[in-house]
Amino acid sequence: MVYNPAMHRFVRRLGVVPVLALSAGLMLLGVLAVDRIVNTMWPFDVTRIELVRATAQQRVDAAMLLAAANGDIIIAFLASVVVAVTGLALPFSYYLNKRLLPPEARHEPPSFLTVIRQALWVGLWVAFCLWLQMNRTLGVAVAALVAAVLILFEVVLQIRARAASVQQQGAP
Repeated sequence: MVYNPAMHRFVRRLGVVPVLALSAGLMLLGVLAVDRIVNTMWPFDVTRIELVRATAQQRVDAAMLLAAANGDIIIAFLASVVVAVTGLALPFSYYLNKRLLPPEARHEPPSFLTVIRQALWVGLWVAFCLWLQMNRTLGVAVAALVAAVLILFEVVLQIRARAASVQQQGAP
């Protein structure tokens, strides 16, 4: 990729505005999709109407409900949650990356793909915890363990990216 100083100055001048615009767009898209799914789609098979009575009488468990659920609607709901939470986490990810850069690189914006990836990890974690809660298997230990695994993935990716940049700078 060719270095263009005018484009570089333009991107630096924009600062956080593109990230905030993308964040608002993703959050709006996700919230509208969740609203549409929750208000217009029936997540359970209509022929399993006895589950409504069993739920009211507290004779049904999570496994019975999920067995009768329409998997496509559940997946669409979780995907919409991922989009909404990614949009919500995007400014925080940008800010953390901006603050945690080395002092000599703080005047540069953080890598956009890294910011998106980190916000997506947060969205995936929230959707996974929501899915576990649907199954009634969510616990603090499980949520913390999954968060730790995702953080370790990100640390490994950051180490790999830094090693690649050091190798590029060292090559003649």
